[in-house]
Amino acid sequence: MKITLPFAALTFAALLPALASAQTTATVVNQPNVTTAAALQLADRATHMAAAQHMNICIAVTDADGHLLAFTRMQGAYAGCVEASIAKATSAARFAINTITFYDLARKENLAIGTIPGILPAVAGVVLKHDGAVVGAVGVSGATDLTEQKLAEDVAATFN
Repeated sequence: MKITLPFAALTFAALLPALASAQTTATVVNQPNVTTAAALQLADRATHMAAAQHMNICIAVTDADGHLLAFTRMQGAYAGCVEASIAKATSAARFAINTITFYDLARKENLAIGTIPGILPAVAGVVLKHDGAVVGAVGVSGATDLTEQKLAEDVAATFN
């Protein structure tokens, strides 16, 4: 059966009102996120806190989706700290949980949790919260486990 252009246009025109009424209104949800300015302030604050403790670290700050907003590598910080700090912040933000939880699960339960894409079972990835919602995360690398964790927690505690 051959459909002519006028027939197709008529059919489309007849269906248009039905298609319009079948459409639903799109809903947009605003996701709270840390601002770039606040992320830069947190990175600066972490740098000063680390310097006061004679630490040379890398600090990464991400938004709620784990995308990098601010990063600082202090003079003397190991090159490997760059990716580690970013991965810690990214993991914490994307799963809305401090990475020490993954670290403890992997150690205590001997789980292969680190094989799940995006999960980093390490210390010093700490979520940033505002009004109970995760709005970003910080990741610290370049010192001992306990020192990194404490610094990340202290930096996150300064966020409001």
